Amino acid sequence: MLIDLFLLMRTTRLARFIRLSSPRRRALAAATALLAFVLLVPATAPAKIYIDINAPSIRKFKVALPDFKNLGESGARPELARALPAVVSNDLYLSGYFSPIDKGAFLEAPDGPLNLEDIRFRDWTVIGAELLVKGSYTVIGQQLEVEMRVYDTFWGRQILGKRVLGDVRGYRKVMHRLSNEVVLLLTGHDGIFFTKVAFVGNASGNKEIYVCDFDGYNLRQITSDRSIALLPRWSPDGRKIAFNSFKDGEGAKLYIKDLASGGVRRVSGRSGLNTGAAWAPDGGQLALTLSKKGNPDIYTIDKKGKILRKLTNHWGIDVSPTFSPDGKKIAYVSDRSGTPQVYILDLENGNERRLTFEGNYNTSPTWSSFNRIAYASMNGGKFDIYTIDAEGGDVRQLTEGRGNNEDPCWSPGGRYIIFSSDRGGRYNLYLMNGNGQNQNKISNLKGGQSSPSWTK
Repeated sequence: MLIDLFLLMRTTRLARFIRLSSPRRRALAAATALLAFVLLVPATAPAKIYIDINAPSIRKFKVALPDFKNLGESGARPELARALPAVVSNDLYLSGYFSPIDKGAFLEAPDGPLNLEDIRFRDWTVIGAELLVKGSYTVIGQQLEVEMRVYDTFWGRQILGKRVLGDVRGYRKVMHRLSNEVVLLLTGHDGIFFTKVAFVGNASGNKEIYVCDFDGYNLRQITSDRSIALLPRWSPDGRKIAFNSFKDGEGAKLYIKDLASGGVRRVSGRSGLNTGAAWAPDGGQLALTLSKKGNPDIYTIDKKGKILRKLTNHWGIDVSPTFSPDGKKIAYVSDRSGTPQVYILDLENGNERRLTFEGNYNTSPTWSSFNRIAYASMNGGKFDIYTIDAEGGDVRQLTEGRGNNEDPCWSPGGRYIIFSSDRGGRYNLYLMNGNGQNQNKISNLKGGQSSPSWTK
């Protein structure tokens, strides 16, 4: 269900006023970590396909990804022939720019050629493939070498060739890197394939904080307090997570977890509320709601918990702060007009203005690097995700008619949104492009998942 700070504030106020050849063999044996890419074959011609990711609606390009060839003398890890291209296929699909073709439509035999001069491109164009991804791999011990080539089937030309070395246990990371190369080539921008998401999950029977890759894999539970943990928020450098927890039995206090050391420290344990922390872009301070004097207002604190400044001073409930990309403004939720609405505060001159006027319940704002704000709004008795520009114009509804859609969070690059939705019967995490297209579930744990936070 929605972890709605505003609702939590009301409840609290009523009670008390919220991640080969021998030379080749020697090279692989020496590799103990993921190595840098080596350009295999430069593109011989400009790519025919170029994706304009700023277009209002993006046509998906059809891509074929046959099984990769196992070139190892021992034939070790035959299952990777399917697993390696499957990672790339999923990456490209989730990006919203590509539509992988079902292997049942392929005309080429499974052991088809890898080299440009031997490929029958007509076999691929006739089934609609615009891009063809071919690959091979070798496993020696725990080391993995992958070579991948991308072809423009219309021109019959190679547009990308890469070879990468890595640990076989981390093969997904190896393939994410190759996926990123494809997206970078065709769009001019990095993909999201190395990013990580933190969220709240209750698979254990308690609400705990989890971390996973952008696609839901490599899941890791990072709290085990057997209590209620809420509202994880990554620091800008991706090294720490601020979150609320009731673990000390004194109400929701603010904690920061260092992911490298594993250490957790309480940052704000004042009487009343200590909830909804948002990191400033420079990572030097956080904004959160405190009610130490009875009324919930927004303050800034340093990383040790010292109050730096009181930002709001109003009889209404002020919650859910989020910083602008330059750190000079915050958006937040207040009921000062009678219903929860999104407001903007200029931190330099103190001016406040109401941002949202459509809908009677607008909450959970999040500010993108492109200066758009996403939020959840009650629509016909259910929540949907909307975006609005920072001046209050160009309101766009991104979800509609599929359960409750809440907790929006922008990707670090501002081109995607992760959100929670109960459209499948319980709350899971979903990923979509920033224009609302390509909505896909990325979590499938027991129980529910909510309140996502995204980091590079």
